[in-house]
Amino acid sequence: MKKWMAYLPFGLLCGSLVVIGGIWGSVWNHTWSGQLELRHLKGDQSALADLNIQFGITDARQRWNFSIKDGALQKESFTLSYEEPVYGSGETIGNWKDGTMQVWNEDVTFQPAADSKIENLDMVDLSLLKEDVYISPELYDDEGNLHGTTCIYDKGQLVLNMDMEAVQKKGKAFRSWSCEIPTHLQYTPEKPLAHIQIENENRSMTYRNYAWSGIDVLSVWSESQEMLYATVRTNADCSGSIGLYCLGPRQEESFKDANSTTHPVKKEPVATLAEIPISESRWVLGLEDVGEGLLVFIGEPDKVTAELYGYDGTLLDSNTMPLEEPVHEIEIQQTKWKDGRGVFVEGSQKTGKNEYYVHFFTGYWLENGTIKPVYLNGNGYGTWTAVGKEKVLVMNRTMDEWDGKAEPIRGNTMNGFKISVYDITEDPAGKEVYCGELETDIDEDALEFFNYFTTKAYKQSVERQTLKSTSSSRQLDVFSVTESAGDSV
Repeated sequence: MKKWMAYLPFGLLCGSLVVIGGIWGSVWNHTWSGQLELRHLKGDQSALADLNIQFGITDARQRWNFSIKDGALQKESFTLSYEEPVYGSGETIGNWKDGTMQVWNEDVTFQPAADSKIENLDMVDLSLLKEDVYISPELYDDEGNLHGTTCIYDKGQLVLNMDMEAVQKKGKAFRSWSCEIPTHLQYTPEKPLAHIQIENENRSMTYRNYAWSGIDVLSVWSESQEMLYATVRTNADCSGSIGLYCLGPRQEESFKDANSTTHPVKKEPVATLAEIPISESRWVLGLEDVGEGLLVFIGEPDKVTAELYGYDGTLLDSNTMPLEEPVHEIEIQQTKWKDGRGVFVEGSQKTGKNEYYVHFFTGYWLENGTIKPVYLNGNGYGTWTAVGKEKVLVMNRTMDEWDGKAEPIRGNTMNGFKISVYDITEDPAGKEVYCGELETDIDEDALEFFNYFTTKAYKQSVERQTLKSTSSSRQLDVFSVTESAGDSV
């Protein structure tokens, strides 16, 4: 009897593993029984063979991963939790040495320019701030008064600020440092600039009235160089020049002082690759790392110019697209290929406080230091646009149809994407060579998700623990579009 009892723990362990395996098998097989289909509507299906499209259905608890490879729909994997672990306090931007680089703050501040008219007040003037600015109650004294100073000036010199840290995968150690780079950019808004310093025995705070200026940092991480590069998005209130900066980290920097309490502040960049002239009629729109250099977009009243700089600061190429209306803001999508990069740009003109006229749609092909416009589509752009050398993939989310009178009529009862492939070898607007639809009924089904499992003593069946989710947060998303193992596009 005693001998038999010695094997009892082992038997219970094996039994538990079988039960757990059955539970996970049930989760995998019954988590989602909905419909997912790739329907080929017209054209040559082989047009998709050059593309590897990764997408998935996600909600707060689950992620179903799928792909389209060689023109066929494939189920990849299912996970209950798809968030990656986060170390440190910032946004991971790339790998560096035996760890990662993170940026946990980037912004611009202003200091009075050399020729500014400056007024210093020994008081707090809140009239210079927005009405909805929150002032901590801790800053008021017992009588409800604020104490501090106010500095008012008409012209500011921009300072580019970046807070970075290097996070080591092994041991999670990190070292951090900041950049405070004075630039040659001047900012002269209609209303004067102000620094308001409020302080008492317990606390002090600085308030500025330019946080909503629309001037902000543009930064990119170069995988090939393992370096962070930055410049600044500007507007018509700016003049002078703004640098295209390399901010490091330097290769000799390491994790050896990870436990140090010091926080170095660098006043100079590792290198200034270029000084970009700025004026009321010339402004910086965007910045991209394209593998062989840095692509800067510059707006003017009647054109958009793309400038490609090498990592040593050499201007490799530029391209100017004439326009009838200016572009004030852009959105960029980039696709990597074996022999180059495809970049698609959507540009808009600001016509009111929160109103924009979207009118600029241009694709570029970058290869061997050259910029070539390859896709000029005036019909707008999709949820995802992947520009290639000879083909362009456009994926538009399926929308409801509406006649403007009655309730919206569902043109397709399933949430999905329309997929189009355009040949751009002859016509820069593209000739559609394939059209299909990726469809799923996630809007109709209540998807099941495994909530938890408990001990035998709880006496609740596994089926009772499989809950149905009808959350509206579930959606079909495109994660990436890359080149397949076959020929490039």
